[in-house]
Amino acid sequence: MAAHAVYFEEHREWMSFLPYGNLALVQDVSSGALFSGGVLDMIGVKHTPVRPVRPGDLSDQAMKDARMAVDVDPQQLSEKQKEVLRRFTRGGGTLLTAPPGWRFPQQRSDQITLDKEDVEKIDQIWKDINSMTGRRNLGARLFNASSMLSDLRVSPSGRQLLLHLLNYSDYPVEAITVHLLGKFRKARLYQPEESSREMTVYEIEDGTGVEIDKVGVFATLVLE
Repeated sequence: MAAHAVYFEEHREWMSFLPYGNLALVQDVSSGALFSGGVLDMIGVKHTPVRPVRPGDLSDQAMKDARMAVDVDPQQLSEKQKEVLRRFTRGGGTLLTAPPGWRFPQQRSDQITLDKEDVEKIDQIWKDINSMTGRRNLGARLFNASSMLSDLRVSPSGRQLLLHLLNYSDYPVEAITVHLLGKFRKARLYQPEESSREMTVYEIEDGTGVEIDKVGVFATLVLE
């Protein structure tokens, strides 16, 4: 734990990087954002980059670069906020909204995970989300990373991408393939208690590929 705390302290500049991806999820506390195992977690487990957007922050700027969006509780949006999503779809974006009358389960003060009946209710909207995103590359795709979590971020300048990888298994994961949207010239891999190293990048149909030989617990890939 101490080594990982030092790792982030040594790279404090990463704290300014923002969530990145072509999928936006319009959601806040009242619509399940704090639930462990909720919609956001379900998307993340698939290694699909997603940008959470609170309804109060919903704007044209917040939706910039998004190609798809999910609105899990359209009833809580004001007319002005709904107009932002209408402009998003008129601009070519794909929008998935919850079915009429569907409401996210109310969260109790002592609850952090979903009850069994709540999981069944969320499954109604999850099937549509899964169908919409499919196996599309919405910023990054990972292969051979079933026991990992990932987080894709972009620098304030937009010139660098950062991909955090967390291995939650009790053994190192090997031979991980990363496909990222966009053309990148350089990539560097960082891991706690190891020297960073330059990685080989190669061109793929929709962007840039990188092969990572092994990840112990945590690794960060920085591309520019």
